[in-house]
Amino acid sequence: MSVETIATGNTSPVLTAVEARPVVPQQPTPPVPAVAQADTAVVKEDELAKSLEQIQVMMDLRNRAVEFTTDDVSGAQVVKVVDANSGDVIRQMPAEELLSFMRNLTRMLGTFIDKST
Repeated sequence: MSVETIATGNTSPVLTAVEARPVVPQQPTPPVPAVAQADTAVVKEDELAKSLEQIQVMMDLRNRAVEFTTDDVSGAQVVKVVDANSGDVIRQMPAEELLSFMRNLTRMLGTFIDKST
């Protein structure tokens, strides 16, 4: 309402029609056959290989290397970006602090859980 409407007492509201739409139930999606799932896995592997090649080209242009490893104690996947000339670690994911925390947590859980029983 506007200020003039309140002052004059004219309170006729403007109503607009709302278009009614019928409700259509959604059909459940059919399960994906095993053959299609296998094709998807192959496509994902191909996409992964292409992506890794692109990453390697970009890293080569900047004198960098990418290393994919697994931490022995915690079992975490580690990705390192390394200077190709000096071997210095530029970036690591997850960070060394987080890996240290995960290693300590693994050791602590080992002391609480007795595997002999």
